[in-house]
Amino acid sequence: MDDGENTIIRRIKKWELESLVQVYQSAYRRMMKYAYKKGERIKNYLEWLYQGDPEGLLVADRKGEIVGFASIHSEWEDWRWGRTGELHELAVREEFQGKGIGKKLFNKAVAYAVKKGRKTLSLWVGEENWIARSWYQRLGFEEKGSWGEWVRMRKDLSSPEIEKINKNTGKDL
Repeated sequence: MDDGENTIIRRIKKWELESLVQVYQSAYRRMMKYAYKKGERIKNYLEWLYQGDPEGLLVADRKGEIVGFASIHSEWEDWRWGRTGELHELAVREEFQGKGIGKKLFNKAVAYAVKKGRKTLSLWVGEENWIARSWYQRLGFEEKGSWGEWVRMRKDLSSPEIEKINKNTGKDL
């Protein structure tokens, strides 16, 4: 059975934040160039994500074990596009990648952004992170520019596909 089928996506409980450190480290094992390296810095980053939008910090829970997470700030202000849903992080432990868990996290993040009235979803991705860049493109993101070693991507949230995702995944947010 696919591990993704045994996984539920839910909001994090604040006391679970520290458990995300290992998930983060595992997810970035092959792409350390773009990762925070020290545990304390990762904890601070996770706290920043939580403080920015506690309802937008979602975890993939597989039989009581957190194997992934996504963080979306629904009230992010982009200087070019105005208010957007900003997907700051989507991380799945290395051994659970490729099993549909990231897609489940993504769909819940989209549903959350739509519920909050966002018409776009945006993110930054490392320019050499070709796996993530192509995955986001398959999900409908377009590259809109770059800054240093980061690529800016954006997705329109007003398509019928989004309505279907929201209908199927947004009801329990």
